[in-house]
Amino acid sequence: MMKATKVGTRGYFFSFEDPYFTTLYVINGENRIFICDTFLGPDPMKEVLQFLDKEGVKDKEIIVFNTHYDYDHIWGNQLFENSIILAHELCVKELKEIGEDDLKQFESHKKGDVKLVLPNTDFKEKLLFSDDGVEFYHTPGHTADSSSCYDSVDKVLIVGDNLESPFPYIRILNVPEYTNSLREYLTRDVKIIVSGHDELMNDDGLLRANLDYLENFAPNKIDRTNFTKKHRGIHYNNIKTVGELLMKEGKNAESLAYYKEAATILTETEQTPQIVELKKSIDDILEKLSK
Repeated sequence: MMKATKVGTRGYFFSFEDPYFTTLYVINGENRIFICDTFLGPDPMKEVLQFLDKEGVKDKEIIVFNTHYDYDHIWGNQLFENSIILAHELCVKELKEIGEDDLKQFESHKKGDVKLVLPNTDFKEKLLFSDDGVEFYHTPGHTADSSSCYDSVDKVLIVGDNLESPFPYIRILNVPEYTNSLREYLTRDVKIIVSGHDELMNDDGLLRANLDYLENFAPNKIDRTNFTKKHRGIHYNNIKTVGELLMKEGKNAESLAYYKEAATILTETEQTPQIVELKKSIDDILEKLSK
C-alpha cells in the first residue's frame, strides 16, 4: 500500500511497506518535476503519477534521479524511458554489470512486469538545475555511486540509503569517504531529511548518530552495551564485511582484528544452531589468518 505525504511548498513523500519499508520523493519544481528513486517497478510508479495528477502536478518535463544502483531504487525507471534519468556515472557502470542478475535474484520483489532501464544521463561531481533550485551531487557512502539531492527552496535533503536506522550499512572499504559525505550534510541548511528506508526526519538526530558510528568504526571501538538485536546484527555484518574485504586485499593483520570482534559478537548472541554454525565458520577463518 502506498502512503503519500505533502512536504513543504512543493514536495511529496511516498512510502511503501511491501516487501520492506521503502520511500521515494518528488519535487514539483517551477519548470520540472523531479522524481527521486523509482522503487520496485512500474505498478507503484503508476500510482505515484496518478496521485500527482490528482494534485494538479502535471504538464512539466519529468527528471528521474536514481540515488544509487540498488534494485529497490531503480526498477520503476522503465516508466520514464522517454525522460531524463539521472545518476552518478558509477551507477550506470554497476547496473550494466549486475542489473540483469538482480532481476533474477530478487524476482519475488517485482511490482509489475519489470525490465531493466539504465539511467541515460550521468554526472561525476554534481548537476544543477538552478532555475528550479535543485542540486544533485555525488556523496559516496552506502555504495560508491551513492548520490544525494538538495531542494534549496524547501530545504529538503534526499540521501538515498546513506542514512539508515539505527546504523548505516558498510558494504565497501570507504568509511573515510562515507564519513565525509555525512559531515557535508551537516553543512547544509536542511529542514527535512529523506532517506530510502525511514520515515521523514525533521531533525538531524539519525544523521548525527550514523556519523558518530562511522567516526568510531574500528575493531572493538563501538560500545555494544545497550545494543538491541537489530544493532548487533547490523554491526556484526559491518565488522564481518570489512574483515572479508581486507582479507581479499591480502591485509590479513588488519582483517584479523575485525574477525576477532565478529567472533566476540557471536559469542554474546543467543546460541541458536545458526549462530553456532556462523561462529564455527568465523573460527575457521581466524585460524587461517593467525597462521
